[in-house]
Amino acid sequence: MEQVLTAQPLEWIHGLCDQFTEITGWPLHFTPAKPGERKSLEAELCQNAKYCWYESIEDGKQTLGYLYLTLPHETANDHMFVTAIKLAELVGGLISRIETMGSSLELKNREVTTLMDVGLSVTRQEGLQDALQKLLEAALQLTGFRAAGFFLLNSESNQLSLRVQYCLHSFEIPFHRRKLKESPPDLEAFSNEALIVNRQDNPELARWLPEGCLTGVCVSVQSETGPFGTLWAYDRRARHLNERDIHILKSIGAQVSTILERAVLLKESQNQLRLKKELKVISESFPVELAREPDWDREFQAAVQSISHHEVGGDLCEFISLSPHVTCFALGDASGDSIPAAVVMASVRGALRTLTEGPIEQAKDTRHVIGRINTALYHTSLPHQFMSMMYGVIDTRARTFTYTNAGHPAPFWVHKGKITTLTSHGMLLGVTESNDYDYSVIPICKNDIIVGFSDGISEAMSSERKMFRSDGIMKVLENHIEDTAEEVMKGIWSKLQQHLEGGNDGDDRTLMVVKFAPNAE
Repeated sequence: MEQVLTAQPLEWIHGLCDQFTEITGWPLHFTPAKPGERKSLEAELCQNAKYCWYESIEDGKQTLGYLYLTLPHETANDHMFVTAIKLAELVGGLISRIETMGSSLELKNREVTTLMDVGLSVTRQEGLQDALQKLLEAALQLTGFRAAGFFLLNSESNQLSLRVQYCLHSFEIPFHRRKLKESPPDLEAFSNEALIVNRQDNPELARWLPEGCLTGVCVSVQSETGPFGTLWAYDRRARHLNERDIHILKSIGAQVSTILERAVLLKESQNQLRLKKELKVISESFPVELAREPDWDREFQAAVQSISHHEVGGDLCEFISLSPHVTCFALGDASGDSIPAAVVMASVRGALRTLTEGPIEQAKDTRHVIGRINTALYHTSLPHQFMSMMYGVIDTRARTFTYTNAGHPAPFWVHKGKITTLTSHGMLLGVTESNDYDYSVIPICKNDIIVGFSDGISEAMSSERKMFRSDGIMKVLENHIEDTAEEVMKGIWSKLQQHLEGGNDGDDRTLMVVKFAPNAE
């Protein structure tokens, strides 16, 4: 009867039996139950009188073998019969518990290994469809279900569509395109994470099971941002699921969610990369130009610093040479930010270029230019799109600066050492169809300075929620009146950066400084 155990993992039981025999004097033995021999082995233990006690050893899934007592060789130990049986029962119970725990741990290790292998395999899959197929296959391997399918929720979150199936054709799965509000199993899964459907127990839900399937499980697939869809597993057997099966299906659902999130992020990343390239091309089309002609007037200096919070923005600062002694410039700020603002600014810039390439007398008429741009913007933009702009013309031969300011922050004018603000002449561009704008003319003297800026400069917010304001510009300007245009610009910009340290309000910023050369009388 006693056999040498060949199953290596169970050899420890023989050692334990030997120790039991040595301590109690009652021989304790273990015989493994080979496939197909369990019934015959149990019958022999029950019928043969030399076996005075026996008990099966289980691992939670199957009978591993039998523990049994035979009569002791020494009759002096007969009085310990009852005690020996109780001890043997205790030992048998402990062995079964240990084997059950070991079997459970081994199963979990296999499941974890399988899930890890699937996860690694899925990350190497090039196509989303292949990755999802691999996950459905893993779900069936780990749970024993016969088929599976994944239903994807649309962007409006009102309809589910079968996207991937495994071991079934799509036409075999009912309602492969289903409205969410008309699908109780899917709704229930979204509410409680999982739903078990048995054809016999839930006849009202049986129509969501493929023909011939008796059991189905619906598990929600969702991330922190919201639901992606539902994962269904089907079986032709009537199954009573345990927590392990549900947990595995939820784990697979979580991996499906991760794959979908990765696919979405990859798509968004590709779109962002494409958009970034396009925005770079656009931004390179809108440089801050100090001059267009190589031989432009040298009787004044100009310095500009302009940055956009995004790849493109709505600030405009452009100098255009009209003749050897006449230069015009535009300083503006479109409403909004990023692409919407850049579109408005581009429209105004195009109109400006068109108008300044016409007759020089019209280009020198600041009222005419501002009025025409206003009319064009009013008819081509949406009601919430507008732009502030100052358009000025420097005539170094006439020693004049003519300008029209349409709602732009008033520039500073340093004239003979005194700082004043220039006049504003009307509404923002694009607000009304009226082009009734005025203009001003000021004389040019040597060392005069004009400082223009967008509201991103004056309204720049520090970490203490204090704005830079026009006063911040004026204080720097007072200490740099004798400096070059470049030095004035750098001085103001440096002070602005100190003010912004630790704070950022996310606006576009443009600063322009013009200084008339000493030979301007």
